[in-house]
Amino acid sequence: MRPELEAEQEVDFGRYGRTIARRWWLVALAVAAGVLVGWAVSLGGGAVYRATATVYLGQPLSPSGNAQIQSVATNPTTVNQIVRSASVTRPIAEALGVKPGKLRRGVSTKAVSGAVAKAGQTQLVEISVRGPWREESAEAANRLAETVVERVSGYVNAKIATLEPLAEAQAHELEALGARIDENEAAIASGTGLSTGERLALVNLGVLLEQRRGQLFEDSVQTTQLLTLARDVERAQVVTTAAAVEVAARSKRNSMLVGGVIGLIAGALLALLWEPLVGRRLQTRPV
Repeated sequence: MRPELEAEQEVDFGRYGRTIARRWWLVALAVAAGVLVGWAVSLGGGAVYRATATVYLGQPLSPSGNAQIQSVATNPTTVNQIVRSASVTRPIAEALGVKPGKLRRGVSTKAVSGAVAKAGQTQLVEISVRGPWREESAEAANRLAETVVERVSGYVNAKIATLEPLAEAQAHELEALGARIDENEAAIASGTGLSTGERLALVNLGVLLEQRRGQLFEDSVQTTQLLTLARDVERAQVVTTAAAVEVAARSKRNSMLVGGVIGLIAGALLALLWEPLVGRRLQTRPV
């Protein structure tokens, strides 16, 4: 019995295929109608804007500046966790006059491609806001970027806060030493009322002052280098600010593809049901 059932099924499927092939024009019309409807739907979604800011998370280094260290800035999930947090998006949404939930749904992050990051090395990250607002989308993306920079830079900001007064103190001390050396050299040059022992003492003092100035200058250069490294390399920063651009509410290609598939299915069903439907209509037509 099983072979007979399989033969009947094969005959049925073949008949269905021939029926659809005979009325191919119905399938073609349905596909064309589906594609057209999909295209129309993609145009009717309203204006949507996307604004993207690019953030550099910084590369934290050890206090001596010679080794990378792990921190929130080197964790690849940090940015997404911050910008999608309700505690971050809600105040921004309220300040801009938009719905917090809608803003949060429109936020996305993506690492900038094009470079292979080493272990412990941070990448550039794009923070995007998508929504039906032009100015608000750009402002929200910029505020989110600034929030990320602030929250991942705690360690580096503390380092900068330590190095800045140190650099200032070294600069003042160098200036004072310079004035002291000038006075000492002037006293030696004049030689008025100085004994040989006093003159020798001034010369020795001048040597010590020069040595101190040389050591202090080296320390000042190192402090300046560490400060520059912290500001320009270690600390996070906004690389590019956001500007809103209009994007399609729906993908035209995807909408037309879905419409075409639906039209294909509907056309095939219509081709199979064409004879029963037309036959029933002819039977019910009055003579």
